[in-house]
Amino acid sequence: MAPDDIIGRSSTDSRGTPERWGRVPRFYVRHRQDRLVPLALQDRMIAEADARTPGNQFEVHGLDTSHFPNAAGMAQLVEVLDRVGQSLS
Repeated sequence: MAPDDIIGRSSTDSRGTPERWGRVPRFYVRHRQDRLVPLALQDRMIAEADARTPGNQFEVHGLDTSHFPNAAGMAQLVEVLDRVGQSLS
């Protein structure tokens, strides 16, 4: 796992707009023990995105894991992703 910055930064504006991004179902996995992306920042990102697309808010799933979960946390993450996948089918 490596940050995208290693690959390089694009000069293209990739921010979502309600017209292009607001209609796609959105899910957020909130890692409660994350020290890389603090809970307050996670909450802010969720709130700001939801404010831009009020008709399509995030479905938030919380895990008691760090940003990079261990094996037990990864199993929890797989369960969440499985539930998300089932809800889309």
